[in-house]
Amino acid sequence: MRRTTIGLCVAALGLSLCMSCRKDGKSEISRAAETYYGYLIEGKYADYVGAIAYSDSMTEEYRSQMVDLVAQYAARERESRGGLVAAKALDDTVSGDVGSVFIEVLFGDSTREEVSLPMVRCGEVWKMQ
Repeated sequence: MRRTTIGLCVAALGLSLCMSCRKDGKSEISRAAETYYGYLIEGKYADYVGAIAYSDSMTEEYRSQMVDLVAQYAARERESRGGLVAAKALDDTVSGDVGSVFIEVLFGDSTREEVSLPMVRCGEVWKMQ
């Protein structure tokens, strides 16, 4: 009996160590999407725009306009729903260098919205389309 208990304890310890070393279980594309929504939540609008595919080919004027539009969207959401509070990737689909991430967005007034975010691989990095 004592041997069985010790064996179970060792197995449980090993399992917990394996789980603690494991990544969050999310795919690379889902982690990227959560990071980009994090920029939006934190007010890092230039970083958010920079995460758009081919943003490096935008003119400086166009990039500035995009940052302003994103800031206006965030302000509107703050006013109407208490702002974006959190974003969590629920699922994703990938086919070659394109994919979609399904994100649940939580707002300050406790409402939730599910968003499908199209993504494209640019080199080694996933970016928003």
